[in-house]
Amino acid sequence: MPANNARQALVLTGSDILENNNGTAPGLWVTAEKNHVILLPGPPSELKPMFEASCLPKLHELAGGVALARSVFRTAGLPESTLDARIAPIYTKYKNPETTILAKPGQVEIRLTARGKNQEEAQRLLKELGDQIDQELDEFIFARSEQTLEEIVGMYLVMKNATIATAESCTGGLLAERLTDVPGSSRYFISGVICYSNEWKMELARIPPLLLEMQGAVSAEVARGLAEGVRTRMRATIGVGVTGIAGPDCGSAAKPVGTVHIAVATEAGTENRQFLFPGGRDRVRWQASQAALDMVRRELMKM
Repeated sequence: MPANNARQALVLTGSDILENNNGTAPGLWVTAEKNHVILLPGPPSELKPMFEASCLPKLHELAGGVALARSVFRTAGLPESTLDARIAPIYTKYKNPETTILAKPGQVEIRLTARGKNQEEAQRLLKELGDQIDQELDEFIFARSEQTLEEIVGMYLVMKNATIATAESCTGGLLAERLTDVPGSSRYFISGVICYSNEWKMELARIPPLLLEMQGAVSAEVARGLAEGVRTRMRATIGVGVTGIAGPDCGSAAKPVGTVHIAVATEAGTENRQFLFPGGRDRVRWQASQAALDMVRRELMKM
């Protein structure tokens, strides 16, 4: 063992040692009069089990039996300000539960925390507020848990016995990567193509040369062509096409950086939308993949 590993065995005098069953560094609980300091290892695989096994029971005891209940709503398709304007008249009537709104690229989370004399009371308070938020936001909520959008889309694809194929330009395969990050995605993900150049848009997704010449690579027509072409060629239930300008350059007055066209093709037809995403290259690409997944989710809900 390297000599510097011995540092992990150091503990503070007078502290309670918290056993680490998933690593080498112990946790520590330090008490000084009415103050408590908890020191935990950094890796989540060590921190979370230690906190749940060694800290939560003691914290519950110190809290005098007060129970906490938490829930999260994950939404897509609504900006933070618009979402807040819609639900503020609901949650501001409550001091308990407390409401926190957290904006991330491509999604907004609503986190509720309720306090009660016991779990039953805390859960009842949580449900009372949560049901109202659920009713107000409806289809904009993609998860009522910590699930990601790609996990929700995967669940719908399995439920509908559907398959999906992607043709991506500006996202460079990020959409396919997110879909295949989900365990078991081989059940529904058929194939993904990255067609950056116009030549390969024509070759892989069969975009007509005249269409590219007349409309340009970043256009609703090309996004539709990508979605329909990859769906037909891969014999998938759903085809997704993404084309845009992720930046930091190549933008114009007519098509500024952040312009993205997304299309979703099914047997019933093709839906396409134009977006203008803020931020740098990575943020634009992430938001484009998020918007594409949300469009797929909405199409699957119609099936």
